[in-house]
Order: sequence, then C-alpha cells, then structure tokens
Amino acid sequence: MVDKITNNTRDIIFCNCREGIISEDVFNTINAYITGLPVTVARISDLCGVMALKRNDLAELFTNNTEHLVIGCHSRTMHLLLDQLSETTGHKPVFSHIDLIDRSLDEAKEQIKTFLDNSEEKAVINDLENDSGWPSWYPVIDYARCTACGQCADFCLFGVYEKTGTQIKVVKPQGCKNNCPACARICPSVAIIFPKYKNGGAISGTDNIDEQTEMRRQSEDIRTNVGNDIYQVLQERKKKRESLIKAESMKQAIAEREKALRNKNGNLNN
Repeated sequence: MVDKITNNTRDIIFCNCREGIISEDVFNTINAYITGLPVTVARISDLCGVMALKRNDLAELFTNNTEHLVIGCHSRTMHLLLDQLSETTGHKPVFSHIDLIDRSLDEAKEQIKTFLDNSEEKAVINDLENDSGWPSWYPVIDYARCTACGQCADFCLFGVYEKTGTQIKVVKPQGCKNNCPACARICPSVAIIFPKYKNGGAISGTDNIDEQTEMRRQSEDIRTNVGNDIYQVLQERKKKRESLIKAESMKQAIAEREKALRNKNGNLNN
C-alpha cells in the first residue's frame, strides 16, 4: 500500500509496464523527467496487474480534491482500465492523460509542465508493485461498443468471461491464455482490447479505430481461426468449455475428498 499524501492537490500516476509497447528511450526519458518534480508520483509497476490483483490500493490513489495525471499507453486503454475502479469507489476516476505511444516527448513534457503549473508541493515517489509473477494478459471490454452478443464468452475455453443478464463481464482474468487475443479477433463489435497486444489496431486499445480496416481484419480472422460456420464453432467450444469446467470441478472434489480422508485418518491415529 502506498503512503497517503493528504495535502497534495496534484498527483502523477505513471504506469511502468512497457511490454515493448512504449519505447525504452521514451520511458526512461519520462521517468527521469518526473523524478524530483514538486508533485507526488505513484509509479505503478503494471497497471493491468495491479488493477486485477490490488484494486483497493489503486483506488486509494484517486483521492478527492486532487487532480490526477495518468501517464501510460493509449488513452482508451487507460480509461477503460481505470473506469473499473467505480466497482470499488462507486464512481469513475477523473484524470487527464498522456499517451506515450502517440505523443512526442516534447508534447509529453509540455503537458506535465502545464499540469504542475508552478507547483510548490513536496516531491514524493511511491511505488505500487504487481509482484505476483503473473504476466497480466487479459481482455478489457469497451462497453460503449459491446452489444452483449456473448460470442466472446462462448468462444473462450477458460472461463474468463461471464454472461450476466444483458452484460458480459471479465470475471477470471488470470484464466486467460497468455498472448491469445482470439476472442477480440472475432468480436463483431470490436469491443475487446488487450492492453498488452503489440500489433496495434483496435485490439491494442488505440483511440483511432479505422472501422473498414477492422471489418476486413475481422472477416479474415474469422475465416482463418473459425471457418465458415462461426455459430457451429461457438456451440462446440461452449460444450468443450462446459466439459472442461465439469472435469475441473470433479478434480477439485476428489482433491477435497482425499484431504478430508487424510484428516480423518490423522485424527483416528492420534
């Protein structure tokens, strides 16, 4: 948990996860630039991982009566990720943002300078780590585009998604197969992003989506990955997922039964 600095009115939140998305030179330059500035800087080792595993700690950074500047990758990605804090706080965080992928270093520095506006606050550096070892590869849903068709939930074999009424939710991010964006490739609404996807386009969370290009890409991806009858494939994968879930449940039940028997035998021997 990071230290609370209650008298500051401006904070910088800097995502340190590069994953080859943000160039090393840009990252190092901005990291050096903000170090020692008259502001509280929270360096997040991996915003995706911290959001999934330490959401309460992350929510504490967005205090009331404080202006926040978030520095990281695409603005769309950052907003979709941080909007999830509303599940903890009851409201979406308000912040300005610097996209280190699409902005030049000079533009980024100028925005930081403007944000500080002759600040005389204390220079503070806090680090919030995702030390789980998990690569935090998982999907984020853009609900402004999602139609809740459920194709992602039917296609995924690992229980990452859940259909809840008229909404699809990511309920098991750690179940996602690393570097697999297949569900995003077949999403008819281009509503799924993977923040660590390195090949650009809507799947990476870019702010500027070329709808025609995405339609052609999706059509090709469906032919390549699914075939001509997507609905048949979705039904087959749904059945396979249900079979996997049953097998996993049975495995867990057997393990619990064996544990109970060992405990019982242990008690009898005492």
